[in-house]
Amino acid sequence: MYRLLALDMDGTLLNRSKMITPAVCDALQAAIREGVNVTIASGRFPASVWLHARHVGMNGCLIAFNGAVILDAETGERVHGFPIPPDAARRIAELAAEAGAYIHFYGYRTLFVEHMNEMNESWPLANVVIDPDKPLTYENYREQADLIQVKQVGPLAAFAEAASEPLYKATIISEDSELLVRLYDELRSWNELALTKTGQRRFDINAAGVSKRKALEVLCRMYGMHAAEVAAIGDYDNDVDMLGWAGLGIAMANSSDRVKRAADAVTASNEEDGVAETVRRYLLS
Repeated sequence: MYRLLALDMDGTLLNRSKMITPAVCDALQAAIREGVNVTIASGRFPASVWLHARHVGMNGCLIAFNGAVILDAETGERVHGFPIPPDAARRIAELAAEAGAYIHFYGYRTLFVEHMNEMNESWPLANVVIDPDKPLTYENYREQADLIQVKQVGPLAAFAEAASEPLYKATIISEDSELLVRLYDELRSWNELALTKTGQRRFDINAAGVSKRKALEVLCRMYGMHAAEVAAIGDYDNDVDMLGWAGLGIAMANSSDRVKRAADAVTASNEEDGVAETVRRYLLS
């Protein structure tokens, strides 16, 4: 019945240690052998999505940056891209600078930052496929980590307006919850943007119309499928639209109540192989 399975990554496909467990990997590979097109729909970098898809053996198109990019699972190359308009990117950066909030922008393979710091320097390593037998050091994961670059560009407003490559996502991060709410509410009123909360101290910014659901609709047109043939699993606010649209929307047990209300069913948590449980129950014959 379900020909396409879409998986969020953090909190869903990955456990708290940011790994795909053997049980989840085995279940997904069984679904692929039975003809299910398994894909990832994540806010992460295309390279990170591609690396994890390759680890499992996915072979269709993948979704990154909350739906702003669709990429090929075999090559990792962009198939479709929906960037933030340059003028809007400039104004986002100006607003964040005036408020004193941290912000960075995402190109296809590059994280653009105003200044290097301990957090953004570690971004490439935070996106690799982790081997439980290898400590998470650059030396151990050089080949994967080098697929994502962190580039210091100075004042981001000037950079964003004149960037020589598309910027697909921005993220604002702050420990000040009141500041985050104020910036979120301000940016949500801009018609050219789509906003999603992706953590307690951060939110993502994409171009208007960008979402995991919209990207899945593009995949359905490519594959000749209907929403009723799609199963989707997620755990956070940027999954709500996708879960409500899919023929089968599954929330992880570690999801918020809002996500659970949008879903058709709730599975076990990401610490209890909830994705594997869902695949065995709904997708394997």
